[in-house]
Amino acid sequence: MNNVTVFRKNAVSLAGKIFVSLFMLPILGVWTAGSAVCSILSVLAAFLGLFGWKGVSLTLYPGYDLPRILSFPLGLVLALLLYASFIYTRRLLRRCLHYIKS
Repeated sequence: MNNVTVFRKNAVSLAGKIFVSLFMLPILGVWTAGSAVCSILSVLAAFLGLFGWKGVSLTLYPGYDLPRILSFPLGLVLALLLYASFIYTRRLLRRCLHYIKS
């Protein structure tokens, strides 16, 4: 390998690491933290909706509320989806950090 190809390879690698550092790390970090917090809040809202707290209700569209008994199962489904988002986003965030360190 000559010096030009080594320089190009290093330049492309450095450009990729800069792109990941500037754009992907902040987005993935906020997404990971937000999905973790929202999954916990979703479980809390499911319990509060089940026991009939007036501040928490599930609405499909304005003026149509779902029955209270559906708040707990749908809240748990939402919490599981958010937790799965947290797990996979955290995994991708770790891969990005490993890529930057290498």
